[in-house]
Amino acid sequence: MDEGLPPRIPFLPDKILPHDGGCVVTGMEGELLWLDQTLNPMGEVSVPHPMRIHHATVTDGALHAMWLDRELLLAFMGSLPLGSQENGTTRANLRTAINTSINHHPAGNRWSHSLDAEPMALAGKGDVLVFELYRRGLYSISTNAEERWRMPSPTWQYSKRRPRNEETVALHHLEKDFIIVSRGGHVQRRSTDSGQLLEEYVLEGVEGPVEHHYRHGTHELVATAHGEVYWLQAGNVHQRVLLSGPIQHAAWDDQLPGWRIAGWREEVVLGATVSDRKPTREIPIHIHVNGERPLVLFNDGTWASSQF
Repeated sequence: MDEGLPPRIPFLPDKILPHDGGCVVTGMEGELLWLDQTLNPMGEVSVPHPMRIHHATVTDGALHAMWLDRELLLAFMGSLPLGSQENGTTRANLRTAINTSINHHPAGNRWSHSLDAEPMALAGKGDVLVFELYRRGLYSISTNAEERWRMPSPTWQYSKRRPRNEETVALHHLEKDFIIVSRGGHVQRRSTDSGQLLEEYVLEGVEGPVEHHYRHGTHELVATAHGEVYWLQAGNVHQRVLLSGPIQHAAWDDQLPGWRIAGWREEVVLGATVSDRKPTREIPIHIHVNGERPLVLFNDGTWASSQF
């Protein structure tokens, strides 16, 4: 049994977002738990809004998030101070407020807005946020919610239209620009200052609909819904593996150097000198890379040391 592991997360974990003072864990039902740099809780579990956070980023001293409940057809975007532990309303209250003038917002927010379309992607850098709403548009605001620009959703240069090809699966900030990745495997680079299109290109060598896209410098990891994973280096396929199912998360590790992947009941590494996979007892949902001791978080909230 591993010793010195962080305490179990007391809810079904969904995402982990790192920041300078530690990280925040989000749950499937809107839970938040702030952890310090040793992954120990800094307070109690809170539920500022009883909806799952689908997209989030930590920048400029705050958690900026997009909440979505497809059953209730509700979506919100807002900003919470780091460490905020306020509890909001219940899901029952959200339901009864539908078609009334009552509009419940996340508790403790610096600002919050209801959305009229499904959020597709969100990225933040410094005091700038860029996000997309499904078939509504592409937007940039400041971290204080001041609008910088808006424009129509991206259109793509596909030779044939296929279902969901044009859906956005990832949005990443670069130094002065940002990129949008579509499910069909096309990428657009756009200006952060104006949103204008600078170039469009294809993820070369990638076959199948893109489910996840991760980026670290010139390294990219592309995963399809069928378990195919591609490590691209400077735009070229460096490694390709077929896993047992869809991946849950991936993180770059400078120590390898390479990628650590939370797969479907398996842990995977793609490194410069090693490529291996090992089964896990539960479904890993996050790989926490922290120096010489990477940790794996499972869907039951427990941690384990990496097998690699």
